[in-house]
Amino acid sequence: MMNDRDSLTGYKKDDSVLWLWSYVAKARLKTGYKIKTLLHYEQSPFQEISIVDTKGFGKMLVLDGVPQGSTKDGFIYNEMISHVPIVTHPDPKKVAMIGGGDCGHAREAMKYAGIEQIDVVEIDQRVTEVCRQWLTPSSYYENDQRLRMIHRNGLDWIQEQKGSYDVLMIDRPDPVGPGTELFKPSFYEYVHDCLTDAGIAVFQSGSPYYNISTLKGTVENLRNLFPIVRTYLVAVPIFPCGIWSFTIASKKWDPLQADLNRLQHKDTQYIDPEVFLASFALPKYVKKLVDGETL
Repeated sequence: MMNDRDSLTGYKKDDSVLWLWSYVAKARLKTGYKIKTLLHYEQSPFQEISIVDTKGFGKMLVLDGVPQGSTKDGFIYNEMISHVPIVTHPDPKKVAMIGGGDCGHAREAMKYAGIEQIDVVEIDQRVTEVCRQWLTPSSYYENDQRLRMIHRNGLDWIQEQKGSYDVLMIDRPDPVGPGTELFKPSFYEYVHDCLTDAGIAVFQSGSPYYNISTLKGTVENLRNLFPIVRTYLVAVPIFPCGIWSFTIASKKWDPLQADLNRLQHKDTQYIDPEVFLASFALPKYVKKLVDGETL
C-alpha cells in the first residue's frame, strides 16, 4: 500500500484525506474522488498506473491521474461498447478491441457462444497485469480459449489486418499526445479496411457536452467511409458531466434493425432491449452536433 504518497499525478492530501482530482479544461470542471486507500502505483514504460479504493466508486483504475473505470460503474461502459455492435451484426465470428486492457469488454463478448475469437490489443502489458491483480482475476478468463491478449501499439497492429474482423471496438484514449493518431482520417481508413465486407466498428467518441470536436470529427470521418453511422449515448457516473457517446459504423447492418432476441442480457446490469434502442434517441443538441450544425 502506498497511501502515504502525495506526489502522484492528480493526487493531493487534504487534512490527511487523500483525494484524486481530475481537471477537464474544455468543461472548466474539476472533479474530486475521495480515496480510502491507494492500493498500487507504478510508472510503466508508457504511463503512470494506479489502483485506488474510493469512497464512492469502489476500486478504480487510474492512468496518468485520469480515472478509467471502477468496480461500481464499470459495467455500464463495458456493456454499451460491446453488446451494441455484437448484436447489430447477425453472426459475428471474430471480434477485436483496441484498448480495454482490463478486459471488461472481452468479458461481455464472451457471453456470445457464436463468437470464435476475441482479440484484445493493449499497448501496455502492465495495465493488463495490474488489473488482473486488483480488479479482474485470471479466473474470469482462464477457461475461455477464445481470448487472445496482444500487447502492441494498436495503430501498428491494425495496419496489418485486412478484412479480418466482423466487429471491432475502439476504446481509444483522449486525443492528446500519441492518442491523436487514433483520431486522424488515416486511422478510420485502417479500421474500415480491417473489417470484413459486412463488418462493424464502434468508437468511444467523447462527451457530447465538452468533447464536441471529438464527436463531430468522429462522425464526419466515418460518414466518409461507411454507409451506416449512428451515435448513441450512455450515462457513466465516473466521467465528468456524466454523459458519454459512442459512434457505431457499419458496412451493412443497421443497429436500429438489429435482432434484439440475440442480446445476452440475462446477467447484465445496464443494457436490455429497451435501453439498446433508447440509447440511439438523441437530444436535440446532440442531433445538431452529429448533423454538422453549429450550436
